[in-house]
Amino acid sequence: MTHRVPIHILLHGYPDDISRLILEGIQSDQILIDVIVRPDRSSWEKFPDAACILVGNEPDETDLSSTIQEIRTYWQTAAVLSCSTEPYRHDLLPLVDGWFRIDTISSSWRENLTALIMTSVQNRRQIHHHQIQDQIYQKIFSENTIPMSLTDPDTGEFIEVNQAFVQALGYQREEVIGKTSLDLNIFKDPEDRRKIVSGLHEQASPREKEIVIRRKDGSYITGYFSVCSLNRSGKPVLLTTMHDITYLKEVEASLSARNQCIQEILSSVSEGIVVYDTKLRYRVWNRFMEHLTGIPEEEVLGKPALNFLPLLKGDDLHGLLEKALKGCESLSQDVWYQIPTTGKSGWVSIIYTPFRDSSGEIIGVIASVRDISERKTAEDEIRSHKGLLRSIIDTVPVSIICFDEEGRILLANTSFSSSFGLKPEAIEGHSYEDFCQDTRFERHMPLITRALRGREVPFNEEIELPDESPKKRFLRGRYSPLKGTNGSINGVVAVIIDITDLKSAQASVELVNAKLHLLSSITRHDILNSLTGVLGYLTYAEEEENAQQRAQYIKKAHQVALLIQEQIEFTRDYQDLGVKEPLWQNAGRVFLTAISGLKMGDIQVDIQLNDLFVYADPLLERVIFNIVDNALRYGGTITRITSYWFQTGADVTWVIRDDGVGISATMKERIFRKGVGKNTGLGLFLTREILDITGLAITETGTEGEGAVFEIRIPDGAWKQKEPEIG
Repeated sequence: MTHRVPIHILLHGYPDDISRLILEGIQSDQILIDVIVRPDRSSWEKFPDAACILVGNEPDETDLSSTIQEIRTYWQTAAVLSCSTEPYRHDLLPLVDGWFRIDTISSSWRENLTALIMTSVQNRRQIHHHQIQDQIYQKIFSENTIPMSLTDPDTGEFIEVNQAFVQALGYQREEVIGKTSLDLNIFKDPEDRRKIVSGLHEQASPREKEIVIRRKDGSYITGYFSVCSLNRSGKPVLLTTMHDITYLKEVEASLSARNQCIQEILSSVSEGIVVYDTKLRYRVWNRFMEHLTGIPEEEVLGKPALNFLPLLKGDDLHGLLEKALKGCESLSQDVWYQIPTTGKSGWVSIIYTPFRDSSGEIIGVIASVRDISERKTAEDEIRSHKGLLRSIIDTVPVSIICFDEEGRILLANTSFSSSFGLKPEAIEGHSYEDFCQDTRFERHMPLITRALRGREVPFNEEIELPDESPKKRFLRGRYSPLKGTNGSINGVVAVIIDITDLKSAQASVELVNAKLHLLSSITRHDILNSLTGVLGYLTYAEEEENAQQRAQYIKKAHQVALLIQEQIEFTRDYQDLGVKEPLWQNAGRVFLTAISGLKMGDIQVDIQLNDLFVYADPLLERVIFNIVDNALRYGGTITRITSYWFQTGADVTWVIRDDGVGISATMKERIFRKGVGKNTGLGLFLTREILDITGLAITETGTEGEGAVFEIRIPDGAWKQKEPEIG
């Protein structure tokens, strides 16, 4: 059995007999109704969840208008209806959501009263629901950390900027509104704005255009700018968002900002009175109806309703009039009207009530016409603002999620939903926990709890995504309380930024610094030592009288000079290490190209690489050159060099083998260290550094006396047996 939430109704200002009459009238099998009879003002606080207040029009109530206004103030979300056995009062109509006269003679007054209560409560709840939704969008906009602005596409004047914008540029809001970017001298190159605006006429809106702008204090910041054209209150505006990448340009970092506000829409209602006779001819057409339709009273009175009903669209109004003549009160659907002769148009809601004389006989129909055009306009504007805010939050390159205290997602932007391959509407309504990896939700519960207590809670974390590249992602985010208009916390707003690229940039900077340090060490220390040797030998040669010994000194100086040349060539290769993007390379072609510059003599070269392709740094050719050159220099008498590959599990091993003297067990690992070796000690060190760029590893596994064996391990994903497709 479905549990139904009761509608709490309060009766105010009724004598006991009228209260009992109403109690009998509002009973219904369709809903559960709790009635609390005649509360005084001191007991109002006992009924905070009242959904409908019925106000009597009794003689003992001296200031009913003030009472209704107090009730409106206290129960802002409740429907207020004037319900009485007495005739309605004109002065109360603007203050209430509806009016009902209890006509005990009619057999259907109970059903009509119940229907009026249900409709009024539903309308008030719908308005309250829209207000809650507006609060959510308002919170998202105001708490956004991305700088944003709205500008006039023709004049370039700023219409609105968010707090993050003025903070980023160092201005006060009033210093920006009404000015242009040229007035404020914001763009370092004024031509940048023209390029962005002209890009709007192309097929795709400008997104993430890198632009340098000037802050109020004269300093510069760099950002990714995205611009799109939106419709705001019927007028075109340009929405500009900026992702501040100043730190990223210095050391690849990103910063986010806060953003946007939304207007609250209120609607007011008025009433028109129309009276028909039993033949459905107009007998009363009040001034409000004249203003509403532009049709004067004299053009309507005495004429049949059918003359005017065709101008109303949205319900069977003639059928409702006929029902009223039979004693049934009814409420129309929302009706659209358009008067071609006066140009008036709008929306109305009509209550049809039987018109009885003093004897209870039906002598016509009374129609209460409520102008709901403002409400309809408000609904349209709410939808427009929702569309605008949806466009805004879907434009920013961060994940935004709003969820209530139970973890149910109220709103998610495209950035968040697309990470799961879904649309936002497929996520909204589900639990936030469903979209947290493994135990991530449990880890975040203490942070979410703090946000629900009113705290701003930042966080940083690493997550593993085995099926994506890179597999490890770095996230930075913030949980903020989602507050209602009364200050109560209704949930949490989460803003999450992927800073994986920032982390990669920091790692790249560290690698560059390490390379610079090594280059400095080689240049300052190794080359200086070698130059000292050259100068020493030349000095000995100058002082030596023996021609043969002098020639030996000059020869040694020449050898040391060649060593300096190799050291300088190493610095050239090392500074290029990691600069260019890795690429797929044919192992066989790389091997042949590498040894083409070496004096191989009578050495037999056997290459069995069978279309092996390797994903490596462009300096891979240098790796093969160093290995083979090392064999020619120190391998003794070599007659054969072989290169082949084999697969072990998902990995591949590339082997380069010679039949020379081999390498001793104590040197197998040391030969890859900088400065170890018989010459510069840099070749094999550079070899390992080059391979490490794409995760390749090299070891020497040969047996001393039988030849050197260099094995390059290539992990899964970095090798193919046929040339991979590009793109």
